[in-house]
Amino acid sequence: MKFEDLTPGLPVRIADGHKSGFGGRGGIVLDVGTFQLISGELRIGALVSTGEAKLVIEAADLEIVGLDPPDPGWEEFNI
Repeated sequence: MKFEDLTPGLPVRIADGHKSGFGGRGGIVLDVGTFQLISGELRIGALVSTGEAKLVIEAADLEIVGLDPPDPGWEEFNI
């Protein structure tokens, strides 16, 4: 995936076998940009929430996933 295509709120899937150990899991992009990790390393990518952890993942290791629409009578909204 291209860095330019990443936007907050985008549902994504982390590539299988990703070095973080979270490969194959889905998540939501929280933010996009350059992040400084605790180790001091700068990483360009997306801050992704998997529900278990928040990870900085490079754009090349992400793919967009389509979400099924909610069941009738249910509505999705951001809080």
